[in-house]
Amino acid sequence: MNNTDDHSHDDRPRLPRSYWRLFASSTISNLGDGMVVAAAPLLAISLTDDARLIATISFAATLPWLVLSLPAGVYLDRHDRQKIMYRANLLRGLIFGAIAIGSTTDWLNIYHLIAAAAVGGVCELFFDMSSQAILPAIVDEETLEVANSRLYISQIISNGFIGLPFGAWIFVIAVGAPFGVNALALVVAALLIRSIRIKDIPQTATATKSFGADLKDGLSWLWRHELLRTLAIMLGVANMCGMFAQAVFVKFARDELGLGARGFGILLAAISIGSILGGLVGEKVSKRLGATTAIILAYIIFGMSDVIPGLFPEIWAVAISGTVMAIA
Repeated sequence: MNNTDDHSHDDRPRLPRSYWRLFASSTISNLGDGMVVAAAPLLAISLTDDARLIATISFAATLPWLVLSLPAGVYLDRHDRQKIMYRANLLRGLIFGAIAIGSTTDWLNIYHLIAAAAVGGVCELFFDMSSQAILPAIVDEETLEVANSRLYISQIISNGFIGLPFGAWIFVIAVGAPFGVNALALVVAALLIRSIRIKDIPQTATATKSFGADLKDGLSWLWRHELLRTLAIMLGVANMCGMFAQAVFVKFARDELGLGARGFGILLAAISIGSILGGLVGEKVSKRLGATTAIILAYIIFGMSDVIPGLFPEIWAVAISGTVMAIA
């Protein structure tokens, strides 16, 4: 009996030490990011009541994904992704450290926050795109699915369930605290990334092609690929429309729902439950309805999730519609 148990235990997929360093780095940085997701809108609305300026922060943070994704991909093919991840996290740590100091000493204004969001968005773009190539270079193919799922679960819990309410709560105690904690988390995460030993990642860019030629090839390939081209346009439009509501959500929560900082954080955490539920049922729904029908249904839900809070500006309506949208 014992021999059978030992054999079963030995058959379980084993993840290397480098993976657990990446796991720790991801968990720590996602915890800090979750705190900032809740605290940054609260800081913005404390600096200005102008909805246009508040919305500009979200616009500045997401614009790099729209205009730099392809050029960043070409750049990453030519450089060490691990070093880029390390430097991107260090730079983000410096940015959030400056926000922490500025918000505590009262020299920070809304334009500083917009600039920080833009630079931080560029860093996040390079970090996230680099990380997609790091994991397969750390774990074997047979353990890749397990490694990915554990990272995803850690991200949801640390970012949504812990980071969001904690960031809002300590913002009430000390305005700069969430940003200071995130700065420290990013530095620690960067050091963990630097300590990881990875296998060589093949460089896809050819030595004979220029940066511009590779970028042109990438754009041409995407435009010729009907499915990916359609998905790229759909996701771009959907994300842009979604940002219209999300960018001023903190103002809506304060003015229409009457929520304070703690209530805002709890509401965000409650909505994040939908992400986990979506991960559990998404594949089953797609298989039952078909991929096309499932995508159409998801976009209908996206639209209705923004209409319902406008018609029924109540906490229960916002929580339910937001959770359903996260599931979709």
